[in-house]
Amino acid sequence: SRSQPVRSFVDLGGTASRKRGWFVFGLLVLSLLLQGILAARVPELRDWGLAPVMVSAVLFLIVLVQRLHAAGKSGYWVLFGLVPLLGLAAVVVILLLPPAERTGPSHPVARRVAGLALGAYALLGLSRLVLWEPYWIPSESMQPTLLVGDYVIARKLSFASVGRGDVVVFRHPVNGQEYVKRVIGLPGDRVQLRGGVVFLNDEALVQEAAEVFEEPYLPLGPLQQLPVCENAPADLGAPCRKSRMVEVLPDGRSHAVLNIEAAGAGDDTGLFTVPEGHVFVMGDNRDNSLDSRFPLAAGGPGFVPMAEI
Repeated sequence: SRSQPVRSFVDLGGTASRKRGWFVFGLLVLSLLLQGILAARVPELRDWGLAPVMVSAVLFLIVLVQRLHAAGKSGYWVLFGLVPLLGLAAVVVILLLPPAERTGPSHPVARRVAGLALGAYALLGLSRLVLWEPYWIPSESMQPTLLVGDYVIARKLSFASVGRGDVVVFRHPVNGQEYVKRVIGLPGDRVQLRGGVVFLNDEALVQEAAEVFEEPYLPLGPLQQLPVCENAPADLGAPCRKSRMVEVLPDGRSHAVLNIEAAGAGDDTGLFTVPEGHVFVMGDNRDNSLDSRFPLAAGGPGFVPMAEI
């Protein structure tokens, strides 16, 4: 529809081209210049100049999120864009002051805004270092819990608090890539798969049939990879289906898992005994996940050290 291009400008889940980024940045600079001209030459109209400044600033933040998506990065990084925007806000505030009050670099308004910007940057950087970290989901391995292109914030916790059923982030010990998987086995647990069913300490995890998972057979996310379907081959744009089950852990926690093929590469395994200080992880999309079922020699992560989570 004709409104589609307009809606794309405010779509926080979408992507934007470099051309759009420069266009919106130009709008922001132009609105600031106009505000300065109004404040200097027509003081009685200077308050009206705030509206285009605010609109262009919001559009600028949205396009920053979209450009991060296009680059395969988490949109949460746009929070760092708030710091230079605070500086631009200081310019607007000072321009709104009468000429006699905005002279000199040591004006109290400028000092307050500069202090706020530095404090915000320090607080954001410290919390990012200690408390949280954003991640982008590039693959189907955690469907249906996490979809391709999802952005999540992971809390940084002590590895001693990791439990069965937790979704965790860790780095592959060889290639250094970040993986997102679900913890199935803790130290000392015995894990085995038989016909796609997980046996934990010799007891089969209950799997209850649920509604079929369906998505369009179209390129997914910034990497533009096509999904893997149980009903393959599928035409472009046609429904891509996967069987969905609800799997129940021994403590009663449950999560959805997907099945694509009846005898996948990881549907039947040997018996794994999780070593001390490690966990056994699996993706919820069981036939499309490189996880602890596959050792380092096969390209998988093998057992994941708790200290790396």
